[in-house]
Amino acid sequence: MSESMKKRSFVVCICGTLAAGKTTLIRSLSESLAGSAVLVFDEYEQFGQWPQDFGQWIAEGCDPGEVANPQLRADLQSLQSGRAVCHPLSNQRIDPSPITLLEDPFGRTRPDNAALIDLVLFLDLPWDLSVARMAQRALGLDRPEPQGSLEDASRDDLVARIDSARQWLDDYISRREMYTTLSGTVRATADVILDATQPAATVLMKALEAIPSVNVDGRLPHES
Repeated sequence: MSESMKKRSFVVCICGTLAAGKTTLIRSLSESLAGSAVLVFDEYEQFGQWPQDFGQWIAEGCDPGEVANPQLRADLQSLQSGRAVCHPLSNQRIDPSPITLLEDPFGRTRPDNAALIDLVLFLDLPWDLSVARMAQRALGLDRPEPQGSLEDASRDDLVARIDSARQWLDDYISRREMYTTLSGTVRATADVILDATQPAATVLMKALEAIPSVNVDGRLPHES
């Protein structure tokens, strides 16, 4: 293989159970690994290709092979080859880096990008805590608030929070089989399982330790 064909970026994929802290981890990794490139599956939603019959797809076992995202794959390939890409939403430039961080709920189970991923970190959280955290998010209870702010909230704000929680819980109940099935499939193919019940700082440290050639102080290989 010629030097020009060799991968120049080590791709770390972050995935895991709902509300396990994937976004928090990828943000913390990006800050610790200054200069790392970041790609997020949800930000490529407009380019996603899903099964036409979603209900049938779930009933048949949620085959990850039926989900693809050509633009995400193309951008990942470009970064690995040393070429900059544009963010799909902001259009800001994303420069190539020795480390590319990818947040993808499918891990390496999707054939369209499996070969491009070097390391999969799976954030594991028990489902009861997962549902509780998602409900807290929907109700706006996951962020620090001044004491008494909930009591002082307007009726419209409270109604909006309750409606948000109701919508999320309804969605979870109707798609529970998809969430649990995919979580098990992705977890089985992960390289490292991270305990998401631990403090965020501990999870970050263990994630950094799992990335080859990265020191615990977060320096990239060429900065060592």
